[in-house]
Amino acid sequence: MSQTKKQPGNGAKPAAGAPILNPITKQPVSNPALDKAGKALRENNNPQNLNLVINEVTRSFFLIPATVNWNGSAPKPDQNGRVVLPKDTKITFSVIKSDSGKAYFPAFSCEAELRKGKFPHANQVMLLRFDDYARMLQQNEQISGFVVDPFGNNLRFESPMVASIKQQHDAAVARAKAGLRPTQVKAGDKVTLVEPSLYPDKLLDPLCETLAGIDTVAAAYLQVMLVNDTTRYYLVVLDAPRNDQMLLAVAKAAHAYLTDPERKMEINFTTSDSVLGRQGMRDSEPFYIRGKGRVDNLDEEEDE
Repeated sequence: MSQTKKQPGNGAKPAAGAPILNPITKQPVSNPALDKAGKALRENNNPQNLNLVINEVTRSFFLIPATVNWNGSAPKPDQNGRVVLPKDTKITFSVIKSDSGKAYFPAFSCEAELRKGKFPHANQVMLLRFDDYARMLQQNEQISGFVVDPFGNNLRFESPMVASIKQQHDAAVARAKAGLRPTQVKAGDKVTLVEPSLYPDKLLDPLCETLAGIDTVAAAYLQVMLVNDTTRYYLVVLDAPRNDQMLLAVAKAAHAYLTDPERKMEINFTTSDSVLGRQGMRDSEPFYIRGKGRVDNLDEEEDE
């Protein structure tokens, strides 16, 4: 992410009427957490501060001036300041230009930031989210990205970065819906891995069936992970490079087990390119080998 040169506006005002409300909080659009993260990034441009900004950007609502051509009279806004657009309404979103002539969509975090700009042709202010900007950029290659508060924190997101964030965000949402949990281990935690005494058939049979169709997985291992001597998880280690689509497929295969109220433990998944994954493979026998399928090294768990 980079920054555009600030070009002070001439006090342009948003469309007249009641302030636009955040549909979740029912309060005027405001993003204080994003503003704080943006200021921290400007003072210290490091990966930690950048991640804070990205996290806030993906969950924030933004204001953008637009020129809206109605077919007939303009509809009246509701109590939240929102307007239902008639069919065939034409919308042209305002853009700003960098010193090099590149065009960007503005994304204002609040009306105070919006009023710093000048958009003489705009007759409405629209409410957008990160996904809206990502979709607009994908459909318009002439726009180079979007800028959060161009006359304030001035945080510029180029189109390739937006596409990457969108892909990662969508993958994280899909993993959550599929029941794929991140490994619950923090710095300083005591982690002990032990061989399971029983194989859970309801978990491993569908996993092996799915893994047979993924050529990149050479083998798969099952361990019991004990965190701080209190919490137990099944740890499934895939001998393969990390890949979101692969992990999603594995999570879907484990869905029946994850939703079984009689399951004995939650599951964590990792790959051989992680420290935890390499530890889980060390001195362990796989339950799955590519080309062979399931390998029974332990007693099978009896179906209940």
